[in-house]
Formats: sequence, structure tokens, C-alpha cells
Amino acid sequence: MAPQLLEIMYKCMHNSCYVNCREGILTVEEGRFKELSSKDEEGVFKSPRGICRMGFSQNFQVVKMQHLGSGVPFDQGTSQLDPSENPLIILVEEHKAINARLEKIEEHLKKRDLDALWVATRELENDLVLHSGIKEEEVLFGLTQGLLPFGETLQDIIKEEHREIITLLHNFREALEIGELNDGIIDSVIVSLRGHIRKEDQEFFEIIDKCLNDEIRLNITAGMKAVEEKFVRVEAGVRKMNVKQLSKQEHYHDQVMAMREAGCDTCCGH
Repeated sequence: MAPQLLEIMYKCMHNSCYVNCREGILTVEEGRFKELSSKDEEGVFKSPRGICRMGFSQNFQVVKMQHLGSGVPFDQGTSQLDPSENPLIILVEEHKAINARLEKIEEHLKKRDLDALWVATRELENDLVLHSGIKEEEVLFGLTQGLLPFGETLQDIIKEEHREIITLLHNFREALEIGELNDGIIDSVIVSLRGHIRKEDQEFFEIIDKCLNDEIRLNITAGMKAVEEKFVRVEAGVRKMNVKQLSKQEHYHDQVMAMREAGCDTCCGH
């Protein structure tokens, strides 16, 4: 069973916080929220890793909080379809599975298990390619072309977020190939992906749903099932050291050290 997620509207309690986390909305697993909650102050919790851009945890005050996944986040009043045939509900359910995948990745991060992260992030990459790149961008966007108000603009925003997340994930996996665990990159993947899912579930899908009839919904569902049947997941395989990537990294390190030494010689007058 996927973990229960909370959506929290918060306000940062740090008086000198001016780095984009004064207030906002975040999604966190319910058990994790309990761990972060203050035992002394009601409604106060420590910010999860990667939220505060100052690089350390802050006290956040809960402004509003609700459970996610307790119902469908958009109006189905015009649809007579069974939920299993509604493409937007299918995508929402896949979002829950992706959030569960992120929880597993966070567990591996705590253990600093590079090999487990190598496998888990490959599985996440497969999920995102099929779900975001094919089902959403090719099938959903393709079959709703011209139906949405400001459709191209909205779709471009979603596509750009897909690209950013996939790029970050790829960069994280490249670092694993040379034995490095880049917490900053994977934290950005997790935070960005959770925020992206919330945006789609509670905003974007609602806009799409209002523009569809059941015939189009069924066509989208059929298209998504067809691409899923043909999709071939890429196996992670054994994590091996990328010699070329490591050589580049070492060469870059040597260049940086040479520049530092040259700068030191200059400033010391030698």
C-alpha cells in the first residue's frame, strides 16, 4: 500500500528567511510529518531536507493541511465511465506509485546504499519515461490538441518540468557511476517531482477534465494501454565504474587545483 501523503500549506518561522521558503506548499508522507513535528508546539514542524534553500532545516508553521489521495481531485460530473476507464484517474493512480517509489529512494539515501539507488533510480526513470514522456506528452496531449484554453502554453510548462526532472535524475545516476552520491541533485528530483505531481493532480488534470467527453476519454485510455503494452523497461544492471566519466572528473579536479595554486602564487608575490 502506498504511504498516505499530506499536502501542507506552511509559513516559515525564521525571521530572516528571504530565500523563497517564507511560505508555500509541500507534500510529505504522513509518518515523516509526525517525525518532523514539534513535541512542544502545536502545528510546528521541521522542514524536510531540500525544502529550505539556505541548506538547513527551519521551523515551519502549518497554515492548512489535508490528505491527498482520499478522492479524485477533479470534477467527474460529466463522465459516466468506470474509474478504470478514465485516463485521468489512471494517471493519478500512477502518481501514487511514483510517490511510493520516491519513498523507497529516500530509504536508500538514509542507508547510503549506492547499488540500491542505482536500481531504484533506473526504475523511477522507466516510470517517468512511460508515464510522463509517452502517456502524458504523446497520448494525452496529442488527443486533447486544440481542446484546452491556453493549451499549448500549459502543455509547454508541463513538458519543461518533465525535462528538468529527467535531466536531474540522469545527472544523479552519472554521479553514481563514479561512486559519488550527490544529495543536492536527488533532493531536487524528489522535491520537484512531488510538486509537479501535486500540480498535475490538483490543477492541470482538472482543466483537462472539463474539456473532455467520454468518447475522448476512452480514446485516451486505449492509447495509453497500447503504448504501455509496447513499452520495454530498461534494466539497471550492475553498477559499474564509468572510467571515462571518472577520468573527466579527475582532469577537472586537477585543473581546479592548478588554478588555485596559480592564484596562491600570484597573491603571495612568488
